[in-house]
Amino acid sequence: MNWEMKNVTIVSPESVQNRANVIIKGKKIAAAGRNAKIDEELLSIDCSDLLAFPGFIDCHDHLLGTYWPRVGDRRPYLNWLEWDNDLKSAPVYAERQQIDSADLYQMGGYRHLLCGVTSVQDHIPHFVRELFAKNMPIKIVSQFAMAHSVTSFALAWGDGIEKEHALAVQRNIPFITHCSEGFDTETIHSVETLHKRGALSKQTVLVHGIALSDHDIELLAENACHVVWCPVSNLYMFSRTAPVKKLLEKGVNVVLGTDSPMSGSVNLFEELTVAKEYYAEAYGKDIPDKLLLQMLTTGAAKAMCLPDYGEIADNKVADLVLLDGDPQDPYSAFTGMNYENIKLVVIDGRPKYASEEFISVFEAMNIPFQKILVNGHRKILDGDVLGLLDRVRQAVKFRKQLDFLPVEPW
Repeated sequence: MNWEMKNVTIVSPESVQNRANVIIKGKKIAAAGRNAKIDEELLSIDCSDLLAFPGFIDCHDHLLGTYWPRVGDRRPYLNWLEWDNDLKSAPVYAERQQIDSADLYQMGGYRHLLCGVTSVQDHIPHFVRELFAKNMPIKIVSQFAMAHSVTSFALAWGDGIEKEHALAVQRNIPFITHCSEGFDTETIHSVETLHKRGALSKQTVLVHGIALSDHDIELLAENACHVVWCPVSNLYMFSRTAPVKKLLEKGVNVVLGTDSPMSGSVNLFEELTVAKEYYAEAYGKDIPDKLLLQMLTTGAAKAMCLPDYGEIADNKVADLVLLDGDPQDPYSAFTGMNYENIKLVVIDGRPKYASEEFISVFEAMNIPFQKILVNGHRKILDGDVLGLLDRVRQAVKFRKQLDFLPVEPW
C-alpha cells in the first residue's frame, strides 16, 4: 500500500516541521519532512491543519485483564498480591471470566487504538499471549524476556531472572519485570536483588517503581535501566507513584504505561491528564508536554528495543497518529487530546481508524470499514468492534457498558 500525506505538521519530542510531506510505501516511511518529494502517481491526501505524531507505544498493560470497573476495596495495598487476591474474589472478576480470552484481548486492542496507541507491551508469558494475540487491531510487542516480579511470591513467568536477563542481553531485547510495586520488605529491596543477580543493564525495564530509594535510582542510572511509569494504577492501588522527578533528573529513561483498566486508566487520555496533575501537585511545576510525548514515542521505542519505531522519519515503521490541533502549539494538542480530535491512526502503513472525513481515503484504498460513534463522534474503523461488544454482552448476559469502549453504531 503506497500513498502520501502532504502539507502536514510533523511533531516529535525534539522538533516541529510545518508543511511537511510523508511518503508511505508498504509498511515503511519512504521519506518524511519538508524536503520529501511528492510522487504524483501515488494517492495523495492533503493534511493541512493536521498534526502528525509517531504512533504511541504503551509500555505496560495486561490485555487478558481488560475489563471494567476497577477493583480495590481495601486500598492502599501493601503489594500487588493483596490487590490480586481482592480481584480474584470480586464479582466483576467472575463476570469477566465468562468472556472468551480472545475477546478480552480484542477489547484491550480497541481500547488502545481509539486513543492512538499503535503498539502495546502485554506483560504475560509468551505462550499465553500467543494464543490470543492474533488479528489484533494494534501491534503487540513480542520480543522480550521477562519475570513477573522480584519477590518470593512472584508468579512463575519465564525461566528465572538470571536466565531471562542473559537472554535479553544476548538478543538485544528488553528484560521486563514488575519492580518496587509495594511496601513489603522483599518488594522494597527488589532493585538490590536484581543488582545482586546481575540483572541491571540497558536491557532492564522496571514497571512501577513506587518504592524506589535514592540508592535504587543511582543503580538504575548507572546501569542505563528504564522505568515504566503508571501513575493512574499506582495512585489508585497504593496512593503513591514512582519518584519520577528524581528518575528524570538522574537521566533514567522513563516511559508511560496504562496498566489494565481493572486497576489502571480508562484510556491514554486519562493517563496523560493524571501524569500532568500529579507532577504539578507533587513537585510544584509542570512536566513538559514534550517529555510526555517522548515517553510514548522515542523513549518507549528505546526501552522496548524497537529502533525502527517512535519517529516519523525515513525508513521508520509507518505508524502514525493525526490530530486536529493548533500547529503553533502542537504539544498541548497532544497532552489534551481526546476521542474527537484523533483524526487518523495508521499502523504498518495501513489506515486503521479515522474520523468520517477520511471515508473517501478508505474507499480509495479498498479498506473495508465499520461506521461507529465513539463518545458521540462519527468514526470509521477497519475492524468489527460492534460485533465484539455484542459477543461480550451475550457472554455476561446483560448490556455491559465499558467506559474504555464508548462505542455505538452510527
